[in-house]
Amino acid sequence: MKKLLIASLVTAASLMSASAQATSAPEMERMTVTYRNSLDYALHQYTIELMSHYSAEIQTSIQLQAKNSSQAMAEAFFSQTGQRQVALVNFSVEGSTRTE
Repeated sequence: MKKLLIASLVTAASLMSASAQATSAPEMERMTVTYRNSLDYALHQYTIELMSHYSAEIQTSIQLQAKNSSQAMAEAFFSQTGQRQVALVNFSVEGSTRTE
């Protein structure tokens, strides 16, 4: 009985020291908050809105340029192949009869 009591005390002591080491955390992170006056905040908001508008405008411009260049390439392609297709459609087939 004595041995069991001593073994449980040793086990409990070792678990306590292990948990104490596990829970000791490094120093907590600190965050600094700087309060600005209303003019600085308004200027910050204006700048953010202006930059987001500018970004959206650039994105729209890129999409519009891509659409226009794709349309121009398609028109150039179809204007070149249209003549070839007409020539192939109007190609005379005289003298070429199939005999099986």
